[in-house]
Amino acid sequence: MITQAERAAEKRRAKLEEIKRQVKDGSLKIRKMTAQERRRFPPRPRGGS
Repeated sequence: MITQAERAAEKRRAKLEEIKRQVKDGSLKIRKMTAQERRRFPPRPRGGS
C-alpha cells in the first residue's frame, strides 16, 4: 500500500519532470526575479518536518 507522502513525492517528481521538459522544448522560460519583484515577493521561510 502506498502512503500519502509517497503519493505526494511521486506527484512532485512528475511535475518537476514536466517543467524540465517544457524548459528543454522552449515552451517555458525560467528567469531571475528583478529587484522590484524581489521586494514585492520576499523569500518565504522553508517548511520542514
